[in-house]
Amino acid sequence: MKHFPFFALFLLVFCHASHAQLITFNGQGGLLIPPGAPAQTVGITQSPCNVSGIGILGGCVSIDNVQINLQHTFVGDIAIMLIGPGGQVLDLSSGNGGGGDNYFNTIFTDNAADFITSSAPPYAGTFRPEGRATTLVPPFTNAPPLGTFTFANTFNGTNADGVWLLHVNDYVAVDVGEIISWSITFNVGGTPPVANAGADVFICPGQSTTLTATGGGTYLWSNGATTASTSVAPPGTQTYTVTVTIPNCGTDTDEVTVFVEPGTPPGLTLSAPGICPNGSVTINVTEPAMAWLWSNGATTPSITVTQPGTYGVTITSPIGCILSNQIDVPEAALPTVESLLVGNPDVCADDCADIEVQLMGLAPFEFTWQFQQNGNPVGGSQQVNTSSNTAMFQACPPGGMGNIQVVICTVNDANCPN
Repeated sequence: MKHFPFFALFLLVFCHASHAQLITFNGQGGLLIPPGAPAQTVGITQSPCNVSGIGILGGCVSIDNVQINLQHTFVGDIAIMLIGPGGQVLDLSSGNGGGGDNYFNTIFTDNAADFITSSAPPYAGTFRPEGRATTLVPPFTNAPPLGTFTFANTFNGTNADGVWLLHVNDYVAVDVGEIISWSITFNVGGTPPVANAGADVFICPGQSTTLTATGGGTYLWSNGATTASTSVAPPGTQTYTVTVTIPNCGTDTDEVTVFVEPGTPPGLTLSAPGICPNGSVTINVTEPAMAWLWSNGATTPSITVTQPGTYGVTITSPIGCILSNQIDVPEAALPTVESLLVGNPDVCADDCADIEVQLMGLAPFEFTWQFQQNGNPVGGSQQVNTSSNTAMFQACPPGGMGNIQVVICTVNDANCPN
């Protein structure tokens, strides 16, 4: 029987910034494999390890690793199992390594990158348990995928306090070995949960959305849901809170707001009150949008029209909501002369009359006037500009013509210019 030097293992406590503690318990060493070796070459050796003060596994209390130092001259003949105080069994390594020798400072942990099956004896290093065998009795199956069973899914929910067993089954004759030492390390008081309800969501009226939180443990939403994800369809903008709890570890909360687009029809504006003869107006959508579809087939943010009527638009909002509105485009009211007053109708030769004009329409105005006698123009027309609905100008008729009229010829305003 070959023996190898080894380092004695002691109770270790490491403190981390997360306030976690690694607490190690040592199992019994110096046990032959099988118990009656070297005369006995087939049999089971169980090494106990007494654990106390750990409590229920799960949440912030977990198995960090199991470390073994085991000498054997044909490791392919043995299966190594970990048995918890409640009888749960985890396959650390079964029938691996062929005719190679020894497990030396071999660490099993769920956090390793490689399975024990990826290496070769002597198994020095850190590995994930094989996690396939489902029985203590050979033959040991390779049917389940590697890692089907882990420290977490095998032992979480059980009380770690009690006797743990390193179970070594030498089920093929001839070669023998020894459990030199082994230990089990627990991570106690790990990092509390950090709730994350996700980013804020924008939806259209009548739509639903699914909120998904992370943080581990159990979930409780303000709408009563107890799963990581919850489907919501609020009638208006609403904030939801999720509380994440890891038993024996702590709680944390986070919130997410679901913004519901108001759903009001898009605003429309006209560039002028109405359409003048031979004129046009522009209709604008006042809200931002990703797409536009007008009743006349246009797909632009604004349209210019030349005929009175009703024009509609359907827009796709920045978050994809479909909203519609329409606007009536009237025919513009033309400016008119409401009254034409002469201050003194009797005008002497070489004199002028003061004339006041009252206008209807939208200031400023521009109008032209001329003298007429018996319906015939006398002289050319003259232009007057005014910024109000009332205008004053002087008319100085030519001498020697008798009765003569002042006639307004054309009127334009701000709505219907020339």
